[in-house]
Amino acid sequence: MTIKRLSATDGVWLSLESPDMPMHVAFLMEFTAPDGDAARFVRRWRAQVVAPIAVPQPWNLVPVGGPLTRLVALMREAAEVDPADHIRTWQLNRTGDRRELVELAARIHREQLDPTRPQWEIHLVEGLAADRFALILKVHHSLFDGASLMRLFIDTFSTDPADRDTPNLFTVGRANPDAPQQVRSAGRLRTLLATLRGVLELVRGIGAAGRDALRRARGRTPAQRAYQQPASIFDGPITGRRDLSLRRYDLGRFKRLAKAADCTINDIVLYLVGTALREYLSEHAELPDRTLTAGVPVDLREGDDDRVGTRAGMMFTALATDIADPAERLAAVRAAIRAAKQEMAGLPANTVIGYGLAVTLPWIMGLTWGRATTPASHPMGISNVPGPRNPLYWNGARLESLYPISLLMHGNPFNVTCVGYLDALHFGVLGAADKLPSMEYLTEGLDAALDELTALLLPAEERALPSAG
Repeated sequence: MTIKRLSATDGVWLSLESPDMPMHVAFLMEFTAPDGDAARFVRRWRAQVVAPIAVPQPWNLVPVGGPLTRLVALMREAAEVDPADHIRTWQLNRTGDRRELVELAARIHREQLDPTRPQWEIHLVEGLAADRFALILKVHHSLFDGASLMRLFIDTFSTDPADRDTPNLFTVGRANPDAPQQVRSAGRLRTLLATLRGVLELVRGIGAAGRDALRRARGRTPAQRAYQQPASIFDGPITGRRDLSLRRYDLGRFKRLAKAADCTINDIVLYLVGTALREYLSEHAELPDRTLTAGVPVDLREGDDDRVGTRAGMMFTALATDIADPAERLAAVRAAIRAAKQEMAGLPANTVIGYGLAVTLPWIMGLTWGRATTPASHPMGISNVPGPRNPLYWNGARLESLYPISLLMHGNPFNVTCVGYLDALHFGVLGAADKLPSMEYLTEGLDAALDELTALLLPAEERALPSAG
């Protein structure tokens, strides 16, 4: 049996797993069948994946339980995986009912992955239309993040609509250059030794990152934004119920807005979320007098880095939710994220990762030991993942849309992730259903914020574009 010791960052996601905080991420993908018959496409594919098979990492990794796994997470390799244990087919009750599809995705997302099996599921949904079906891929965050999943899709799916030999997602392995994390084990002793060695490395790494964080926090750094958000509806514990809302926006409009504002598309995304939050909280809760903050992941992978797990740092930035004027709010958002980027510029990737881990450590440790009311370092996450501009195909089925669905935590009950694919930005807005008003209110606020910013920055002839899809 092979035991894999996860990195400190990836181990966090596994150690936090609970019914209220399932630590998986997902993508909702919509396809058009090549022959116009979605039901036949799904049926034929299911017939091909009926027997147990050997699959590569990370699709064969099963969590290893035990008292020390709160400190260092371990996984073991399964010799074979039965796809039938991981694949399920659904049928919409009302053909073409998009709301039903989104509600189904939210229900699927609330359920934990089976800890006795490899940490992934595929859900196929029929009934979108005669030629349309959806695929929901659900994977544990200790194995993939949004950026590495996007690399997986690009590596797996084809750019050729005539290609009928597309590999299954769960047969495409990730590289694993971290040889010291692999331990050939014949029993519990070596597993224990691997765990203890991981504990020592974790403590040493966190200590170094913590000392660096304290030195840098004496000046004006992004870490000053961590733990400094005002009291709000986002504070406190959540349950496992999830509320999901999706939007699809024209990417060309975002590019024109970014050019007009002399900023990036990511800046525009942050501005829109902050603006939508102002309306959302004013109408359905209470808008704090001070600005809310967000954690913004930073993808630190090199172009050819496809190792198992996540490799991202974290920046903290203000959303300027306390500024009423749209132009002033945009300027404040742009200045805040630029300052955060400048602090990270030139730092080695491991330093950025360690810094984010050290800053969030008090919150993470509190949650790990069951303290759901531990103050969060930031009340929400906002992420923008670039994707391919050319269409992708799965055995001839064209990938039409690609919606990300992230994860939530106690003190962090709200997330916005967007993904670029083809000529669109696909937004997945996720909220804790038992804590927050409907996420549809928030996405309606995104629509309004986009229209308002378009009117502010673009000439009249460039405004007649669809605001949502």
